[in-house]
Amino acid sequence: MDDMSENAKSEQYQEKTGRESNPIGVAAVILLLCICFLIDARVGFGALIGAAAGFFAWSLLKDNGTRKEENADDRVAFLDTTVLQHNFPLPQNMPIPYAVLDIRGHILMYNEKFAKEFPNMELILPVVEQLKKAGIGKHAVVVVEEKHYDAMLNQCEVVEENGAVGNVLNMTLVDISKQYELEERLDRNETVIGMLFLDNYEDVMDSLAEDRQPLLSAIVDRKLTQFAADANGVMRKLQMDRYILLLSKGDLETLKEKKFDIMNTIREINVGEHIPVTMSMGVGIGGGSLEDAMQSAKAALDLALGRGGDQVLIKEGEKYLFYGAKAGEVGRNGRIRARVKADALWELMGASSSIMVMGHRNGDLDSLGSSMGICAIARAMGKKCRIVMNEVSTGIKCISEQMAQDEYYQTAFMKEKDALKEMDDKTLVIVVDTHRTSMVEGPSVLEAAKKIVVFDHHRKSAQDFIEQAVLLYHEPYASSTSELITEMIQHIGKRIKLRSIEADALLAGITVDTKNFAVKTGAITFESAGFLRRNGADSIRVRMLFQNDIDSYKAKATAVRDAELYLGSMALSVCPANRENSTLTAAQAADDLMNVTGVKASFVCCKVDDVVYVSARSFGDVNVQRIMEKLGGGGHFTVSGAQLKDCSAEEAKERVRSAIDEYLKEETT
Repeated sequence: MDDMSENAKSEQYQEKTGRESNPIGVAAVILLLCICFLIDARVGFGALIGAAAGFFAWSLLKDNGTRKEENADDRVAFLDTTVLQHNFPLPQNMPIPYAVLDIRGHILMYNEKFAKEFPNMELILPVVEQLKKAGIGKHAVVVVEEKHYDAMLNQCEVVEENGAVGNVLNMTLVDISKQYELEERLDRNETVIGMLFLDNYEDVMDSLAEDRQPLLSAIVDRKLTQFAADANGVMRKLQMDRYILLLSKGDLETLKEKKFDIMNTIREINVGEHIPVTMSMGVGIGGGSLEDAMQSAKAALDLALGRGGDQVLIKEGEKYLFYGAKAGEVGRNGRIRARVKADALWELMGASSSIMVMGHRNGDLDSLGSSMGICAIARAMGKKCRIVMNEVSTGIKCISEQMAQDEYYQTAFMKEKDALKEMDDKTLVIVVDTHRTSMVEGPSVLEAAKKIVVFDHHRKSAQDFIEQAVLLYHEPYASSTSELITEMIQHIGKRIKLRSIEADALLAGITVDTKNFAVKTGAITFESAGFLRRNGADSIRVRMLFQNDIDSYKAKATAVRDAELYLGSMALSVCPANRENSTLTAAQAADDLMNVTGVKASFVCCKVDDVVYVSARSFGDVNVQRIMEKLGGGGHFTVSGAQLKDCSAEEAKERVRSAIDEYLKEETT
């Protein structure tokens, strides 16, 4: 029994290690050992030890080789679909497509539902690649022949009877086409709200004879009602110049494709000699409720009016889409509004403990002139007003030197860090010539202020505007902020007496932003200039503020000489870098390039330290504001700019070209 057991063990061991008796080999080894012993006993013992060592080493190597072969056989067997099916049976009655793949993504097995859904296996290969990119265990929506599937790859182990372990991937696909179609239908049927406003309704009516006014009103109502009906929407009139529109999101897409041609339809209405009627519209989408959509529509309309009117803005979350804006700012009779703002400013200044005024970084004559106008109002009520300015830019160096000789303004300037020390809860901070938080001279002062007033004339930015202002006077139709401040000074009355340097600064601010009264001028612009002239402003002194030294004049001439025409009508140039007043020189070069025949817009870049400044100009055929906004800047329809960091002037030119291409593509599609 024991012998049989031992024999069995021996056989098992031999089987396991692969050692089998070889009589011829054994006899040869014994004969060789005998010969060695006959020659010399020491040689015989050495041969015996060597034979024994070789025998055991050969056995060990053979055993390791056998194991490797067994493992290799396991892997090969694991990739064998037949073996896999035996160890991993597929659930054929599963109601969704299901497949098993190897680690490399090759399909090994699949159920009947999978075969029925995907008779062409080539269609599933991109799906596998998409799921592998998404990651194991991650859901992904895939599209196969217009069908939508919620698909996922999972990894699992399969253990065979011989103990071999391997990994496979199983793929499941759930058809969500009907769900997707329903969600898409619900999204298209979502109600959106539009708020319409006739920008210049009162001015148009004033320009018409009384018997023609009802006719114009009736035609506008009929056009808007037809516009709503064509869009499968509902239009209701709220006031003489305000309407509300309800329509579906899907129908809004149709209006987008038509680029809201209702604006052109309204503008072309003619019932006699009158200025064209323009309209603005804000559209609110989403938010989860009609109330949220209404708030979005109101915000979009406010932004449209803040950008000059005659345009449509669509607001969906934090995203804005712009349509129109092909005309300049719409001027309105703002005398009553200016008087109301002047009274409100007087009250706020009177209730404050101290007043601080600041413009934008790299201040110009408009920001400094309007700041000095605020100082004049503060002086009239017996309050000290300080101007927050960290550095004096080259554009205002001349007038700042004159201010240093004036007794009142010798201590008017203060740096941002010093302003923070003097502020309290009743300090009134007035921001002029900008409405963007990122552009103010002292961001920390703005953040610390409890009461903020904003005066600006730039077209409103889609983001980054100062929202916490208790008083906002933002009129994009105005030529300059200096014009707005001058207008308020007139409404406050004789209580304010301007010093000659203040009148010069305000007139200089108007002059620089109107390009010597050539652009963006209205009746109020000339009235303001006349008021300043009567209060001590001198046009000769103002003109001297714009004088350049000979090096700056040569730099401007170089920029004009080296200009290139892009697309035949866009003038692009680079101003020599790091001059004393490069930014001002670049702006003047951009102005001069507009005197070239055929030029519709000009763009001049100049690098100062690590920042490239871009000055953009046009006569209205090209909306340079929208182009500069693509570069993070802004401004007006015809006068705009941007600041680009971490790039060269030539790289900035390339970015301007890309922005122009993008703008023109939007205009033509």
